[in-house]
Amino acid sequence: MKSRRAADEESNLMSHSSSSSYDGGECYFPARYALALLSFMGFANVYALRVNLSVAIVAMVKKTSDDPKGEFYWDKTLQGIVLGSFFYGYIFTQIPGGWLAGRIGGKIVFGVGVAITTVLTLLTPIAARAGVPWLIAVRVIEGIGEGVTFPAMHAIWGRWAPPLERSRLATITYAGPHFGTVISMPISGLLSKYGFGHKAGLDYSGDNWPSIFYVFGGIGLLWCIAWFLLAADTPATHKRISAQERNYIETSIASGQSDDANVPVPWLAILQSAPNWAIVVAHFCNNWGFYTLLTCLPTYMSDVLGFKIVGGSLYSALPYLVFGLLIPAVGRFADYLREHHLSTTAVRKIFTFVGLVLPSVFMVGTGFSTDKVQALVCLTLGVACCSPALSGFNINHLDLSPRFAGVLMGISNMVATIPGIVAPLVADGMTPQRTAHQWRNVFIVSAEIYLFGAIFYCFYGSGAPQWWADGVASAVTDTTIQSRKKVARRTAGQQWGRQASVTPLLYPTDDDERTAEEVTSGDDFDEERELGESAGSMATST
Repeated sequence: MKSRRAADEESNLMSHSSSSSYDGGECYFPARYALALLSFMGFANVYALRVNLSVAIVAMVKKTSDDPKGEFYWDKTLQGIVLGSFFYGYIFTQIPGGWLAGRIGGKIVFGVGVAITTVLTLLTPIAARAGVPWLIAVRVIEGIGEGVTFPAMHAIWGRWAPPLERSRLATITYAGPHFGTVISMPISGLLSKYGFGHKAGLDYSGDNWPSIFYVFGGIGLLWCIAWFLLAADTPATHKRISAQERNYIETSIASGQSDDANVPVPWLAILQSAPNWAIVVAHFCNNWGFYTLLTCLPTYMSDVLGFKIVGGSLYSALPYLVFGLLIPAVGRFADYLREHHLSTTAVRKIFTFVGLVLPSVFMVGTGFSTDKVQALVCLTLGVACCSPALSGFNINHLDLSPRFAGVLMGISNMVATIPGIVAPLVADGMTPQRTAHQWRNVFIVSAEIYLFGAIFYCFYGSGAPQWWADGVASAVTDTTIQSRKKVARRTAGQQWGRQASVTPLLYPTDDDERTAEEVTSGDDFDEERELGESAGSMATST
C-alpha cells in the first residue's frame, strides 16, 4: 500500500490520468508510442555513430610501428585521446540543448543534432587520413551535435508522456542507445573485414574500416528524413494524432502546469535542489561504469580475453543486447508499481539502488574471473543489471518538473559526460601492460563509484514535483493547497539539511505523511508560507 505522503504527492496526477483514460481505439497505433519507437531508432542510430570508432580503431591502428596490419601508428595514450575527443564537444551542448528545446521545440533541436553527427561520421575516414588533429576536430564537432539529443528528448517527453506512462515511454526511447551499441559492435567488426573503402596498397584483415562510417552515416541520413516528416513537438502539432489521444495526453500533463512557453528557468532554485543533485550524482556514477565498458570493452576482449576483432565485437555486443531487451520491461514494471503499490519516490530509489549496486557486484566478479566464460557472464549480467536505473534516476527529471525536464537532463548529462572523457584515460593509465590484474583494478574502481552513487541517491532523491516545477513566479502566486504545501516545505536553505537528517533511504518519514489539511491547519503554516514566498521572491529577483 502507498503511504499517505505518496497518495498526497500523486493524487492530482492520478485523478487526471484516471478521469481522462484512453483505450487506444480500434486499429489505431497511439501517436505517443509511434514517437517512442521513432526516437528509439534515433538513439540507436546516434549511439551506433558514437561507438563505431571503438571497434574501428582496433583495425585502424598498428600494434607496433612495423606492424603490417593497421593504417596508423597511435600509442595507447593517443588512442585514448581520440576515443575521448567526442565528449569534449558533447559536454558543452547539454544545458544549451535543454534550454533551446524548451524555447523552439525538441523536434528541431534533436533532428539537427543527429544530422550534424551523421554528416561528420561520413567524413571520418577522410579526416583520419588527413591527420589526427582533423580526426579529433571532427569527433569534437560530432559531440557538439549529439550533445543536445538527450535534453531535447526529455523536453519532448515533458509534453508527450502522461505521468503514469513516463517510465514505459521513456525506457522505450532510451533502450535505443543500447540497441545501437548492439548493432554497431558486431556489424562494425564485420564491415572492417568484409566491407569496402580500403586504402590502395594495404591488404590485411580489417583494412575496410572506412565502410563502418559510410554505412552507419547513410542509415543516419535516412532516419533524419523520417524524423522531420513524422515527429512533432507536442500532441497539438501532431498531424495524425486522434482527438481522443490528444485530449488524454494534454489533460494528464496539464495538472499544475501553465501553457506559457516562455516561463523563465528557475536556475537558482534548481541548483539549490537536493533531489536534482541526487540525479546528477547517480547519473555521473552510472556513466563512469557505462563509459568504461563502452569505450574499453573491445580492447579488453582483444587484449585480455583473446578474442579476434569479429568475435570480440560480437561478444562485446552481448551485454548490451540483454540490457536493451530488459529496459522496456523494467519500465513497464516501474509504472505498474507507481500506479498500484508504491510512491514515485520509493520506485525511483529502489530501481536506482538495484541498478547501481548489482552492476558493482558483477564488475568485481569480472575482475576476478579466471576464464573467458566467467568474464563474459559477469560482464553480461553487470551491464544487464543497469537496466533498473533507467526507470530510476534517468527519468526522474520528468517527475521533478516536466516543464524543465530538458534543462534538468542537460545539467545531469553534462556532469555525467565527464566520465566519458576521464574514464578511458584512467583505464588506460591503470593498464599499461594490459594484464588481467590491471584490468581487475579498473573494474574495482568502477564498482566503488557505482556504490557511492546508489547511496547518495537514496538519501537525497525524490519523485515529488518540486515547488519550482512550473517556474518560481508560478509557485509564489499559486494559492492552491498543494502548491502552498510545496512552497512552505521546500524553502531555500532548508532542503539539504532537512533531507539529509530525516529522510530514510527508501520511504517517507512520519512527518512527511501529514495530509494537506493537517499542513494548512497548524498555527505555524502562515509563517512557513511567508518563508516560502520569501524564498521564491529571492529566487525571482536573482
